[in-house]
Amino acid sequence: MAGMRLVTLKLPANRKHDPARKLSASCPVSEVCSDSTGAHHTVLIYTDAALAELQANYHVTRVEEV
Repeated sequence: MAGMRLVTLKLPANRKHDPARKLSASCPVSEVCSDSTGAHHTVLIYTDAALAELQANYHVTRVEEV
């Protein structure tokens, strides 16, 4: 089992996104999100299984060991 990882995902673009007015709310990958309408989201994961699930369901753009 690997250690903690930060995984960045790219979701489809949202026409309501305004980078100057970030909306904190839940998003498809997290219950707490500081920019819920943005296309890029970073989540902290703890297991290889969680990483595999994200890679199967989302466009993963970056994986960083923590």
